[in-house]
Amino acid sequence: MGRPFEKLPLADAVGRLRPGQKVLLPPGSAEPAAFIEELCRQADRLAPLTLMGGLLLGDYPFLRPEHARHFQWVTWQLMPPASAAWERGQAHLVPARYFDALSLFGRGGPWAPDVVIAHATPPDRHGYLSLGVSVSYPLLAAREAPLVIAQVNPRMPRTLGNAFLHRSQIDCWAEADSPLVEYPPAAVGPAEREIAARVARLIPDGATIQLGVGSIPQAIMEALGDKRDLGVHSLLVDSVLPLIEKGIITNARKTLHPGRMDIGEVMGTRTLFDFVHNNPMVNMEPSDIIHDPQVVGRIRDFISINSAFEVDLAGQVNAEMVGPRQLTGIGGQFDYVLGASRAPGGASIIALPSTGKGGAVSRIVARLGEGASVTTPRYLADWVVTEHGAVRLTGLDGAARARALVGLADPKFRDELGGSGRRFPRRWGSGE
Repeated sequence: MGRPFEKLPLADAVGRLRPGQKVLLPPGSAEPAAFIEELCRQADRLAPLTLMGGLLLGDYPFLRPEHARHFQWVTWQLMPPASAAWERGQAHLVPARYFDALSLFGRGGPWAPDVVIAHATPPDRHGYLSLGVSVSYPLLAAREAPLVIAQVNPRMPRTLGNAFLHRSQIDCWAEADSPLVEYPPAAVGPAEREIAARVARLIPDGATIQLGVGSIPQAIMEALGDKRDLGVHSLLVDSVLPLIEKGIITNARKTLHPGRMDIGEVMGTRTLFDFVHNNPMVNMEPSDIIHDPQVVGRIRDFISINSAFEVDLAGQVNAEMVGPRQLTGIGGQFDYVLGASRAPGGASIIALPSTGKGGAVSRIVARLGEGASVTTPRYLADWVVTEHGAVRLTGLDGAARARALVGLADPKFRDELGGSGRRFPRRWGSGE
């Protein structure tokens, strides 16, 4: 028997929530801002309520100090606006790669939601609502949650593929005609452009690429103008559009769904939202496809490109913490690094500036800082790129990879790190 799909005012839809429940929110540009605002208005009635989800682009109004007794936030993708709440114990990080979040925050998992909030288009004439810009975990969670509430937004683009809930799968809904939360292109500087040029040389024609967000991914997309027949997997941002218009991204050689981009999240501006609306080139898929290393491992010439805060001389990658502060999470990095290691012709690339804090500290370090998390272990680290070079660590012994990584550091830190081999003597079996 289907669910009632009852239309309610927004206040009444939020009124279906009860204290003590666990409520899963959609991420990125699908953040249900109107729903969250109403949650905050009803905070006293709802306390205590556990809100859960991935990366949000807004300012986390439910984590303001005045809501400390009302709301707790549980996430696998902590973001800087939530770091103060994390330090005072109002936000909680579950260390999980994106693929595992499906089971941890799904039916039967330790964080199984009582309520899933969907942000969707109005239903079509057959009763189907598209989840638009985000299906990664919201779609699967909504299909099996005890209570599903939809924020229906006529401004949500109707994306295609595995993106739909039927009205019979939704308990109640409220209309909220409001702009989506946008993610504008990042600013790009000289160091990012040099890194991007080095990364671009590692990407063959016909490759399927996965990129994250930020200034380095932005610069890399801008550096791919001489490539042919690239494909895209995972995330869609505005910087993809010029490459599609120029015929550089065609998806023609993809071994998974040739001719289409397989996308879990669309994060960008209105220009991008208009592009994905009813566009058959954009195939939305949840994270059981997008983040599954076994699926990724079957994609020929899959190139994973991610960033990091620091890489140590063993090749361990920290993409989560600066000093003792947790600033983000594992995200999809481990999923894609592992998938790329299995893909025929695949490669994973960690791209980062060689310094931080305005050049005051090296991001190539002798060892990760005390308490730092290892996001990608040394045995999976493949290519590492800074503005000073690119090295492939796969197959190198400890001494050889340390020498190679020292060469990626800013010259003023190389002596401190051991020089270009001074502390790393030749070893039997190193191939030198």
